[in-house]
Amino acid sequence: MSHVHRPDSRLRLAATLVISIAAALTQSLISLGAMLLVALLATAWLSLPQRTSMADIARRLRRVNVFLLIVWLTASIDWRNMSIDEAGTLLAAQMSLRVNVVTLAASILLRGVNGLDLGRAAVGLGLPVALGALLAQLARQLSLLSETKARLDIAMRARAYRPKFSLRTLQVSAQMVAWLIVHALAKAERLSLGLQARGWSATRWPMREPIHWRSLPKRDWSIFGAIVILIGACVIAPSLGVSR
Repeated sequence: MSHVHRPDSRLRLAATLVISIAAALTQSLISLGAMLLVALLATAWLSLPQRTSMADIARRLRRVNVFLLIVWLTASIDWRNMSIDEAGTLLAAQMSLRVNVVTLAASILLRGVNGLDLGRAAVGLGLPVALGALLAQLARQLSLLSETKARLDIAMRARAYRPKFSLRTLQVSAQMVAWLIVHALAKAERLSLGLQARGWSATRWPMREPIHWRSLPKRDWSIFGAIVILIGACVIAPSLGVSR
């Protein structure tokens, strides 16, 4: 196993699922805020040597929070009475913290994990092989769409295109979405033909035997254990403070 795949992808995926489940089940804003603070510190510590990685994570967070802005506008304001809805505000705050925590956790823990590794990790955690193959194909298709969009953006900038609030911008954006869909369908068809030519099924890929759990380095287990302990501390801390 190369250094690129350390820690083991199964432990990475398991840690991401633990964080996601903990964030989804936690109601306390203090606990969610503590999780977000830990995630931000970990992101800064791991991404400072790589400015490109930090920029990608910041761009991803910006897109996510633009969507969350819509949630705040629709959930926290009672537009009929033009007043603040306390229950909606609490729900929007919880959702914002949860989404940011999960986004940062996935960005950190699944960095460098390609679609095939992600599918193998899912199968290694007990998912059926068919679901692992579908997950790998989904990750691959999303990567292809991202690469295609990046090429389209470069081509549009080379032609001095600048998006504006106009009908022309809306038309060009619709054409870009249509092109991305057509490109995804063409890629999926070629992938299916390639798998059939090699005697593989589109939903069942040959998966090499994963390394046995006992053979994983202690360092990988230590990282996974540290993540679980940190998440547990963030969840339990508010209740300890109240009991005192």
